[in-house]
Amino acid sequence: MRTHMKHFLLLAFTAFCLLAVMPKAQAQFTTPDSVCAGTQDVVYGVLNANSSSTYAWFLSDPGAGTIDSSLAPNDSLIQIDWGTTPGVYTLQVVETSSTGCLGDTVSLDITVRALPTIAIVGDSVCQNDIASLAVTLTGQAPWYIDYTDGTNNYTDTATTSNYIINLGGYTTTQTITITGVTDGYACGAAGTLPSTTILVYPKPSTGAIFHY
Repeated sequence: MRTHMKHFLLLAFTAFCLLAVMPKAQAQFTTPDSVCAGTQDVVYGVLNANSSSTYAWFLSDPGAGTIDSSLAPNDSLIQIDWGTTPGVYTLQVVETSSTGCLGDTVSLDITVRALPTIAIVGDSVCQNDIASLAVTLTGQAPWYIDYTDGTNNYTDTATTSNYIINLGGYTTTQTITITGVTDGYACGAAGTLPSTTILVYPKPSTGAIFHY
């Protein structure tokens, strides 16, 4: 009986030792995030941060964005100015306690989404006829397109990347200017947006009918 008890205690002690020396996880991942390319001053922080600890932050690709860690005395809050290159990047933070002990690396995968683009092709019509303007979009549907003819402002919702804007009732040539585009990820187009022309031809002025 004593032999069996010693054997049991030896097995229990061995199991305890194995569990005690098992390494901790090297990284903890939180729910992935996303941001539009070029977004500035995006704030990230450590949940339930310890005020007596300090935090060091890293990006998997240093060229993905610029980290500003001056928001909190212990660097538990940061801002990132994201670059314009789309991709999936990993933001990491390492905590150092007041006694100099390092915590596990905590990681967050962040998708930097490309900004939408738009191209528009004009049309030629006769006075008061309907013009069809061909629009080509990139990004995530749906798109919200703001445009103007210089007098009236319009907003269309496009659900496909090839979209037609129909405008009519003009008696003279019109310039149509895109003033904004936002895609389904709430990313807005950047830079100079395009314009196009609706060329309006006059109708012939036909004389009265007369009898020879």
